[in-house]
Amino acid sequence: MTLNDALAPLVLLTTVRVFAPDLRHLTRRLLRAGVRVGAAALVEERPPAPAWQAGHVSAAQDEEVSP
Repeated sequence: MTLNDALAPLVLLTTVRVFAPDLRHLTRRLLRAGVRVGAAALVEERPPAPAWQAGHVSAAQDEEVSP
């Protein structure tokens, strides 16, 4: 076994330790961007809300208020 063979795992572990936080940050950033794009697509495809959910006064409430 040569010195290069003995140091190869150390080099690999050092590389993982140095770049792992950056890779984790990049992965989380890409996932957040994907969630934003997916949410925007869902909002675009969503049908308009019914009148009773949109905050409009319903016909039943109008009948109770009028004399």
